[in-house]
Amino acid sequence: MSCSLPQEILDLIIDHLRDEPRTLKNCCIVSKAWVQRAQKHFFAQINFHFPSSSISRWRDAFPDPTNSPAHHARTLSIRHPERFVVADTDMLRTFCGVVCLKMLAGPPLNPAVSLVPFHGFSPVIRSLDLTCISLQDSAVFDLICSFPLLEDLTLAPRARQPRDGVWNAPLTSPKLTGSLCLNMEEGIQFVTRRLLDLPNGLHFTRIMVPLVYQEDVRPATDLVLRCSSTLEFLTVASRLTASNGSSQHSTLQKSKTYDGSRWG
Repeated sequence: MSCSLPQEILDLIIDHLRDEPRTLKNCCIVSKAWVQRAQKHFFAQINFHFPSSSISRWRDAFPDPTNSPAHHARTLSIRHPERFVVADTDMLRTFCGVVCLKMLAGPPLNPAVSLVPFHGFSPVIRSLDLTCISLQDSAVFDLICSFPLLEDLTLAPRARQPRDGVWNAPLTSPKLTGSLCLNMEEGIQFVTRRLLDLPNGLHFTRIMVPLVYQEDVRPATDLVLRCSSTLEFLTVASRLTASNGSSQHSTLQKSKTYDGSRWG
């Protein structure tokens, strides 16, 4: 189909359809000139919810990595990442433009399974949302430290996590200049300890933490103090039992200083 409109105008028209996946799919079969721009939006978010079958279908559809639309992906959502294997690493590397990674990790199939295939697969990742059912702290933080530009971090364990003793922190870590959200039913003391051990420090501007046990108060205080020069917004969801038996929730805007008395 010939068209007298400049490609720039066509691109703008397709951009207006970014939230219409069915229409974008139709655009890909109308004209070759529309394919690349339509793919940019159509493949902006990729979900691998059943890794084995999803990867097989992806490889069948795009057998040549050089022509794969994976480089268009900006958000990658993966359920059961522990089922990925080292052999899938070459496919993961084609998703080199992902800036937001969401992972729901279940129980490992065997002790040899790890998140190593995901380490640094996209060097531009800035947001990591990890919900894990059973992963060791070291596996989680090794993954975090593999993304040098990481800014926003969300951790939400769904079960008590196995503890693995001493974690050898790497020489460098992301500066973590965005938001931190901890949604942890078992308390934050263990994860906070790992965060405070990161070699490049913490520079979060937004922190959302729960207080589940009394032992969480001191680590939360240390976390806030560590980010006192950058912190702009703090949300504390207190599940500690109050004198009337109810839980407490508070939101604190940035003040000049944060000290232990704020948590009294």
